[in-house]
Amino acid sequence: MTTTLNDMIQGGSAFGDMFAPFTPNQSRMKNVPIDWSKDPYTLVGAQRFALAIEQARHIMSRAPWQQYSSNPELEQAAAERQLKQQIAAALDQGFVLHDPCFPEFCRLDKHNQFGLVNPDNLYFLASIETPGTYVIYGKRGTSADLQIQVGAGEPGFDVNLTSPIPVSELDLAALSTKPNGEFTIIISDTKPCDLKRGENWLCNTKEQLCANSVLIRESLMDWDTETGGTWRIERLDTVGQANPLPTPGLVDLQYERAAHYLTGSTKGWIKFVEQLRVNLPANRMSPPRETGQGLPGQFNSAGHFQMNKQTAVIITVEESDARYQGIQVGDLWFNALDFRRRQTSLTTKQAYQSQDGKYRFVISVEDPGFENWLDPAGASTAFAFMRWQGVPQCAGEEPKPPRAPETRVLSFDCLTEALKCEPDFSPEQRRKQLAARHESALNMPRGF
Repeated sequence: MTTTLNDMIQGGSAFGDMFAPFTPNQSRMKNVPIDWSKDPYTLVGAQRFALAIEQARHIMSRAPWQQYSSNPELEQAAAERQLKQQIAAALDQGFVLHDPCFPEFCRLDKHNQFGLVNPDNLYFLASIETPGTYVIYGKRGTSADLQIQVGAGEPGFDVNLTSPIPVSELDLAALSTKPNGEFTIIISDTKPCDLKRGENWLCNTKEQLCANSVLIRESLMDWDTETGGTWRIERLDTVGQANPLPTPGLVDLQYERAAHYLTGSTKGWIKFVEQLRVNLPANRMSPPRETGQGLPGQFNSAGHFQMNKQTAVIITVEESDARYQGIQVGDLWFNALDFRRRQTSLTTKQAYQSQDGKYRFVISVEDPGFENWLDPAGASTAFAFMRWQGVPQCAGEEPKPPRAPETRVLSFDCLTEALKCEPDFSPEQRRKQLAARHESALNMPRGF
């Protein structure tokens, strides 16, 4: 006799009712009520992580822009989306990136993002420890820019706004590859004396710093034609060994690591965004400044703009000699808004260039009928962020910052006059543009 799923639901089966709740005698995982008033460090495993989720939600509820928002429901929805992404990133930290003896690269994307992930970037993160010698095996893709960074400090972005602390880095210009594009990167405290073509070295110590993470960023200007590289990492003294089997104690430690990351990173990002919100004048883009954080030759410009149907923002920027140049809009929680089905970012390869050689971008709630529209995707405050990477520099000199973008805030009704020299963009053209964007975003092996 065949047992159907409906049979199981309606009347159980030979295996018992799979949907009936377990009794304490049936399950080894006791459903013990949690006393949330206890010291959180007396809780273990999933209970500790559950408390961290509630702590993170409480921290987010006290963000200044959340408390004084004119649209609290919209901000609450954005906060919950950010919390979901922080939870996913925290679980990655606890269960994927927990073991520097058996490292593996974790892919960051829109679902486990932190800190306004760049839609044009492929991110790979791994945990290491010092001392310890590691080798990254890779093959170069065709991305416009590439940065490999070894860092120290707490995972994520801590409340002191210091993590990760750069220890050493390698950019595209310095990367040595074999003729077929393959390369290796050795991470150790002593530089090998016999490096050959295709072999590179990153130091895992710097003064008192000991590295504990590796972050790779590949930046693509054209989603349709450029591809990312391939990456894997090994620790030399554990190659060929089986990793330890999970134990209750190990899982508890993994949940503890995830909980620590979740609360610390939530505090850190709120503090960081609040500093930007207070220090950046409203309704204008800041002059380009060096990014820092161990990213030489990189500059950024930022601004925040209140969004409503009556307001539009035009940002005008010149083309630069940087290997990568792009713009993105997010919200005040530093969420990277949906960049697959909505046009919330553009590179200068993707964008329309005006006849005067400049790029103009319009941020508005409604589609303005202009090709370079940036959709705030429901954000009550649009946070605009521009990046320049791989800015050329002469030997021994600091790279020169790009020209500052121009910003104009005007009535949505005045856009037609302001853009009278620019070609119209029809609803049918927009539909095709967004369809092509979505197809490109899911195209493997690039696959955002």
